[in-house]
Amino acid sequence: MDHNIFDSDNPVSFSYPSPNDSKNHDDKNQTDRKRTTVNLDYVNPLTEETKLEVGAEARLFNTLILFSSTGESIDSRGNFGPAPDTAFDYTRDIYSLYATYGKKLDKWSYQVGVRAENVEVTAQAKETYTENTTKRTSLNPFSNSYTELYPSFYLTYSPSEKKSYQFSYSRRIDRPGIGQVNPIKEWSTPLVSSYGNQKLLPQFTNSFEINHTRRVKKGSITVGVFYRAISNEINRALYVDESDIQSGKVILTHDNFDNTSAYGMELSSNYKPTKWWSFNTSFDLFSQRQKGIAEYLNAPLKDATKENIVRDVNVVDNVAWNFRMYNSLSASKKLTFTVFMFYRGKNKNLQFDMLPMYFMNLGARLNVLKGKGTVNVGLNDVFDTMRFRFNARKPFPTKGEFNWESRTVQLGFNYRFGSGKYRAKSRRQRENDENSGGGGMF
Repeated sequence: MDHNIFDSDNPVSFSYPSPNDSKNHDDKNQTDRKRTTVNLDYVNPLTEETKLEVGAEARLFNTLILFSSTGESIDSRGNFGPAPDTAFDYTRDIYSLYATYGKKLDKWSYQVGVRAENVEVTAQAKETYTENTTKRTSLNPFSNSYTELYPSFYLTYSPSEKKSYQFSYSRRIDRPGIGQVNPIKEWSTPLVSSYGNQKLLPQFTNSFEINHTRRVKKGSITVGVFYRAISNEINRALYVDESDIQSGKVILTHDNFDNTSAYGMELSSNYKPTKWWSFNTSFDLFSQRQKGIAEYLNAPLKDATKENIVRDVNVVDNVAWNFRMYNSLSASKKLTFTVFMFYRGKNKNLQFDMLPMYFMNLGARLNVLKGKGTVNVGLNDVFDTMRFRFNARKPFPTKGEFNWESRTVQLGFNYRFGSGKYRAKSRRQRENDENSGGGGMF
C-alpha cells in the first residue's frame, strides 16, 4: 500500500509591455493532492514451463485546486470584472482485477491475459463571480463511470538463441492527466489562453505488433511493424475565444477526436562497441489518419460574431518520425558519463503543424562509500534548443513558439541500506496509463 500527499502554492505574475501594462496581474494556484494505491499480486510457477499470475488493485486519487487572481476578465456571461475565484475538485477511483497465463513449448512460448477495470470519475468546478455587484456561484459538475476489459496476447518463436519472432495484440487505455482536465487557466498571452477540459474522456488503443530480434556479438537489434486503432483520441485543440472574437484570441485546450488509425515501423538496438561505450537507440516512423471537428470563422475578424463560428469535420493524413539515443561512457569503475539525444520530426494534426523539436542532455554518475552511495549530476537541454514551434491553420492562420525552463541542472545523492535481498518481493511493475500530454503541450 502506498499513500502520497502533495501540497503546493504556485503564484504567477503576468506582465504585459506598454501600453498594456494596466493588464498586469497576479494569479495564485493552490493544489492539495492525495493518491492511495493498494494491491495484491500472486505468482505461481505451475511447472517449469507454465506460470500463472493474478492480482487485484485499487487506485484512489483526489485533487483540489484553488485559484484566485487580481486581474480582470470577461467571463462566460459577458460580465467584465475581477477574474472569478475557482475551486476544482477532481476524484478518480480505479478498481481492477487481472490474470495472465504463460506457457513455453520447446521453441514456442505464449502469454494470454486480461484485466477488468471499474472506474468512477467525478469533477466539479465551483466559480464565484460578480454580477451587478452581487456575488454569485456557479457549479459545473461532471461524472463518468465505465467498466472495461483489456485483453492481451503474446506469441514468441525462437528458432535459435540468436533469433526470435513475436506477434502481440493488446488493448490499453490512456486516461487524461490532471493538467488536461483542470478547467482553471494554466497561462495566458495577449492572444492565447490555455485551459483544461474537465469533460475529457480516456482514449483506447487496440495495438497489433510483429517484431524480430537478432542478437549479435555485442548487442541486439529489433525491427518491428505495428498497426494501432485509437478511439476517442486525446489531442490539443484550438477554439475561438467567444468572449473576444474580433481580437483574434483563441483558447488552447484538449479534446477527444474521432477514431484514429496509425501504422508504421520501429527500429531499436542495444550495442556495446567497446568496453567503455554502450548505447541504446530507437527510431520509429508512422503514418496516421486523424478525423475530428475544427473551428474557423466564415467572416473577417473585424465583423465576426458568434454566428460566424463554423465547426466542420476535418481529415488529416500525417507522416511523422522520432529518434532517441542514450549513450553510457565508463571513465572508470566508479565514474560513468551519459549523453541522451532526442529528435522529433515535423508533425501535423487537425489544426496546426508542429515543427521539429530536438535537444541533448548530459549526465555523470559517481559511485562512492564503497559502492553504497551514488552522486548524480545532470544538465538538461545543453544547447537550449527545446522549443515548441507551430504553424496553425484553424481557427486563424497563426505562427507561434513557446519557450520554458528546459535548461536545468540537477544534483542528487542516493544511499542504499542493506543488501537488497528483498527486492524480489516488490510490487509488480505496472505501466503508466495516463496520457503523455500531461498538463502542457510539449
